[in-house]
Amino acid sequence: MNTAAGLDGDARFLDDAYLRRVLLRLYAKGGDGWRVDPEAEALIRLCVERFTPLCRKHGLDPADGGAAAFEAMRTPAAVFGDDPWAVIVHAVATTLAAWRFAQDALCSEQTARRGGLSGCCPYRYGDQADGVFDHHPAFVTSGGPGLDSARTIAGRAAALGRLFAAHGWPLDATTTAVDVVLGRLAEAGSRPAAYEQLRRERRWCAVSGLPARSWTGLLRLLLGSPADWAGVAERGRGVLLRLALGETLADLAADEVLGRRIRQACPGAGRGPAR
Repeated sequence: MNTAAGLDGDARFLDDAYLRRVLLRLYAKGGDGWRVDPEAEALIRLCVERFTPLCRKHGLDPADGGAAAFEAMRTPAAVFGDDPWAVIVHAVATTLAAWRFAQDALCSEQTARRGGLSGCCPYRYGDQADGVFDHHPAFVTSGGPGLDSARTIAGRAAALGRLFAAHGWPLDATTTAVDVVLGRLAEAGSRPAAYEQLRRERRWCAVSGLPARSWTGLLRLLLGSPADWAGVAERGRGVLLRLALGETLADLAADEVLGRRIRQACPGAGRGPAR
């Protein structure tokens, strides 16, 4: 019995048998089927309407539901399966969730589908009014004379930008880069982890606006290097650690060795940063 016989307009596609016949016809026509078939547009329109609530739940545009459904309906599982709507609904729900997670976690859709970042909810430095340095445990300091609070260090981002600018660095790009480093340091919880993330993920270099060579040099200047983390170098442990241990910006400005390293890593300098 054809249960679609009594249905009008787009509702006829709600019958699984009718939908399967349409999908088989579109599948047989190949790539042009969806462009020339008279029922293709109506089917997509129904999908947009049907998945609009799900799109709103994920903060996406209703057209995203139609796009996800279009991709699902072209798969053999939907065309030849026993329950095409079940396949489509599951595929659309999975796709929309992946798109939303990819936006929230600042990653690709493929990474979101793999689930390797489950529970991750990053945010850009400065997006929150209170600031990550006010509440993140990675910036809690205790004990030891002369330790600056994390809040004080965070407030020096602009001052550090001016310190670098005094040695030829572009002020705005450098201040932005310092903000990025501080934000990732808060998320990573340690200098080595933050250094590796910022060094490997080139999008942070693009955000800063600095050349790749200067970006790497800035990471070493702010966070130190692997040898410094092991306690080998006393004078090159990173500007942020030196501030946390009680040195002042005036101390850093008077440090000729540090000044030379900053100039060597400066954009446009003739040679790489001192190691």
